[in-house]
Amino acid sequence: MRLLREHLSGRTSIGLRTGLSLAMILVLCTALAVVAFGARSAAERTIVPSILAKAESVGRATAALIETALAADIPLDRLAGVQAHFLKLVNDNDEIAEMQLVRDGRVLFEVGKVDGDDWPQVRVPVHGPDGAQAAVLVVMADPGVLSRQVMAVLVDVAFIGIVALLMALELGALVVGVGGVTVLDAIDGRLRDLARGRLTRHPPAGAAARDLVGPLDRQMDALAARQEFALTEAERRGDEAQVETLKRLESETGVGEMHVVGNRAAAMVRPALFLFMLAEELSRPFLPRYTQALAAPGVPFSIDFAVSLPIVVFMAVVALGQIPFGAFSEWLGRRTGFVIGAGLAACGYLLAGIAGTYWVFLAARVISALGYSLVFVSAQGHVVDRSAPSERSEGLAVFVGAIMVAALCGPPIGGVIDDRLGGNIAFLVSAGLAVIALALAAWSLPKPERRAVGQGLALSDLKAALTAPRLAPLLFGCAFPAKFILAALCFYLIPVELQRAGYSAAAVGRLQMIYPVIMVLAVPVFASVADRLSARAAFVATGGLLAGAGALLVVFGSSPLILALVLMMLGIGQSMSIAPQSALVADSARHVPGGRSAGVLGLFRLVERSGNAAGPAAAGLLLGSVGFVTSMMSIGAIVVVGAAAFILSGRVPARRGPAAAAPKEARVP
Repeated sequence: MRLLREHLSGRTSIGLRTGLSLAMILVLCTALAVVAFGARSAAERTIVPSILAKAESVGRATAALIETALAADIPLDRLAGVQAHFLKLVNDNDEIAEMQLVRDGRVLFEVGKVDGDDWPQVRVPVHGPDGAQAAVLVVMADPGVLSRQVMAVLVDVAFIGIVALLMALELGALVVGVGGVTVLDAIDGRLRDLARGRLTRHPPAGAAARDLVGPLDRQMDALAARQEFALTEAERRGDEAQVETLKRLESETGVGEMHVVGNRAAAMVRPALFLFMLAEELSRPFLPRYTQALAAPGVPFSIDFAVSLPIVVFMAVVALGQIPFGAFSEWLGRRTGFVIGAGLAACGYLLAGIAGTYWVFLAARVISALGYSLVFVSAQGHVVDRSAPSERSEGLAVFVGAIMVAALCGPPIGGVIDDRLGGNIAFLVSAGLAVIALALAAWSLPKPERRAVGQGLALSDLKAALTAPRLAPLLFGCAFPAKFILAALCFYLIPVELQRAGYSAAAVGRLQMIYPVIMVLAVPVFASVADRLSARAAFVATGGLLAGAGALLVVFGSSPLILALVLMMLGIGQSMSIAPQSALVADSARHVPGGRSAGVLGLFRLVERSGNAAGPAAAGLLLGSVGFVTSMMSIGAIVVVGAAAFILSGRVPARRGPAAAAPKEARVP
C-alpha cells in the first residue's frame, strides 16, 4: 500500500515499458499455469496406461516361460530360477515394484515388497498343459515412477516457461516495431521525470512521437529559458540570496538540464543478435553426444578427442576470425556483414542437421564458426560506430546482455528438443533462428555505409602491447585461463559426464543455466563494487582463485549436486573478474608507448578466444587419458596457478620504461 500511495502521489513510477513488461509477465504466467495443469493431466492420462502396458508385456513374457516349464511336467512349486528371473526384471525395469506368482491365494515366489493393495497392478493368468489356470502372475507398477515422470514433464514446462518469459521480454520490442519503441521511450522518459518532480529537457523526439510530446517539450524549454533569464538577472544585480534560491531550485527540479538518452545503437541490434546467439546456444547440452554418435563408426584418433574436436575447431575459427573480420565488416558495412554472417551460419546449421558422417559435420561447424565470427564483430562494430565515447560502455553492456540471455535460454530449449525430437531437428531449428535473425537485421539495422578500413593490427603492435605494465600476467594468468576453464567445463567435460551417467539432454541444459544466471545477476554488482573500492586487480585475482577452486570440488564426487556447485563457483568467480579484467586491460592500453593501444585490445581478444579453443582440446585429451575427476582437477589447478601468478606479479617491482607509471590498480592488496 505504501508503494501504491507513493506511486499515486508521483514519488515513484515504474514507467510505461516496465508496466508493459509486467503485464506481459502476468499474461504469460497465467498461460503457463494453464499449460502446466494441462500437461499434468495429460501426463497422468498417458503415462499410467503406458506403464501398465509395459507391466503387462513383462508379465505375459514371463507367464509364457512358466507355461513352457509346466508343459515339460515340472511342478509349479519346484520351478528353478524363478526368483532370480523376477529379481532381474524388477532391477532392470524402474516401473515394476513387485512380482508375485500366486496359486490358490498362496504366494509361491515373490520379489519386491509394496505396502497396501492400491498400487497399479496387472494380473496375468498362467495356464497348465491342459489349458486350465494353474496360477496367477501379479506385476505391480511403481506409482513413484509416475510421479517422477509427471514431475519431469512439469519441470520441463517450468523451465520452458522461464525461458519463454525471458525471450518475450527480450523480443518485446518487435511487437510494436522500432518506431513504436521510439514513441514509448519518448513518452516514458518524460512521464518518469515528471513523476519524480524533475523538469528536465529532452532531446527532440522523432517524427512519430513529436505530436505527442512536442507541447510538453516546448513548455520545458520555456521553463528552462525563464530559469536562465532569472539567474542571469539575479547575478547581474548581485542578489546572492536570489541566486542561491534559483540554483537550489535547479538542483532540486533539474530545470534546464538535458535528459540523458540510453544507447540506441545497441537497442537496434539486440533482438537480431539475441536470436542469432540463441541459435548457437541450442546445441550446447547435446553436442558431445551428437558428435559421439557420428564419430562412433571409426575415426583416426580417440573418441574423447573426436568428441571435443568440433568444439575446438569452432572456437579456433571464431578466435582467428576476430581481427580480419573486424576490418572486413567495417569495409563491407555492419548490416551487410551481419546478414552475410547469419546466412553462413544458417547454412552450417542446416548441414549439421543433415550430416551423415563425422567429417561433414566437422565442416558444418567450420562454416557456422565463420558466420558466428562475422556476426559477432559486425554487431559489436555497429554498437561502437554509432555510440558516442561516453555511451560505449552502456552500449557494450547491452550487447553482452543479449549474449548472456541467449546463453541462459538456449541450453534448456535445445535439451528438450533433442530429447523429444532429436539433435538433428535442433540444428534445423538453429538454422531457422539464424534466418530470422538475418531478416530482422536487414530490416532493423540502418543502411550500411562502406568506410575506409583503418590500418590493421601488425605483429609489432602485439609485441608492443606486451610491454604494458602487468599485461602479460593479466592475459596469460587470468584472461586465458578464464576462457579455458569455461569452455572445458561448460561445453565439454560436464555435459559428457552427465550424459555418461544417463542424464537426458534436457537435464544437462537445465544445469548449464546456472552459470549464465549468476553472470547476468552478479556481473553488474561486482563491477560496481570493484570500481567503488578501487580494487579491480583484487577482484580479478580472487575471481580466478574461486573459479579454479570450484573445479577441485569433484574430489568429493561427480553427482549433479557437486557439478552444480562447480558451475556456481565458476559463475561467481568469473562474474567477479570479467568487468574489472576488461577495465584493467583498458588501463594497460593507455600505457603502451607510441599510441598503439589498439594492439592491447586486439591481443586481449585473441588470447581470450584462444582459451576458448584450447579448453575443449585439452579436456578431450585429458578425459581419454586420466578420466573425469583428474581432468577437472588439473584444469582447476591451472586456473588457480594462473591467478596466483597474477597476484605475485603485483609484488615484484616493475621496470619503468618511457611509458607513464602503472595505474594504481596494478597492486593486489
